[in-house]
Amino acid sequence: MRHWVLITGCSTGIGRALVPLCRAAGWGVVATARKPGDLANLPPGEDLRVLPLDVTDPASIAAAAGACVDLSLKALVNNAGYAQVGPLELLRPEELRAQFETNVIGLHAVTHAFLPLLRREPGARILQVASILGRMSAPLAGPYNASKHAVVALAETLRLEVGREVAVVVVEPGAVQSEFRATLARVWGDLPERARGTRYEAIISGYLAHRNHQAGRHGLTSEACARRLLKALNAEHPPRRLVIGRDAFWAGFAKALLPAAWWEGLLRRVYRLG
Repeated sequence: MRHWVLITGCSTGIGRALVPLCRAAGWGVVATARKPGDLANLPPGEDLRVLPLDVTDPASIAAAAGACVDLSLKALVNNAGYAQVGPLELLRPEELRAQFETNVIGLHAVTHAFLPLLRREPGARILQVASILGRMSAPLAGPYNASKHAVVALAETLRLEVGREVAVVVVEPGAVQSEFRATLARVWGDLPERARGTRYEAIISGYLAHRNHQAGRHGLTSEACARRLLKALNAEHPPRRLVIGRDAFWAGFAKALLPAAWWEGLLRRVYRLG
């Protein structure tokens, strides 16, 4: 009997790269995206179902769960999300609320809907895709930092509560070479205008260039990152935490080792905060 995995956020990036890897490894894949047209070019087959899934829409989540009741669903990869960035003092409350609706509330809503299906399969597992920024904070990424800290807290709590029945893995990637930063630029909206004439104007203008440089220098490809997730999906005993990328490993190590004042001073220099 084929086991199935449902993956959210398959339009681009890690989610998209994971689909063919899972299929090649013998998994059936339920590939989901807010806009199903983004998945139209996936090769069809008996091992693939394509479903619309907007993690902020309860009706969409319920419909997707209903479409999977006949499957031997053994894994869920909560990958959907985006980054809302900008100085906190310029951030509107509704922007923070929208960030949490997708990255945190949406992740929990999908987990809540599919957990009953996962419980039916021995050895089931949930991969909650957080970030290395779920254990530290970077300047100008306050909403994203906060959402990923919340994802980590939810995942660790869920593992304490259901981990003997369904394994829960916290996935903590570092920089990934994907369209993530192009999306980041789109969700800025009028932030550059809000920053005009403030101390952040010059900082924001160089922020994307800095992040793209970091991704190009240290970031893994989406496929390389997806291969690490596939290993956790196939593992007999999945890891509790999956740190992906040398940058993530060394950043976490430095954060734990350095005195707080040194660590904060380093980040201020890197992000030119003076």
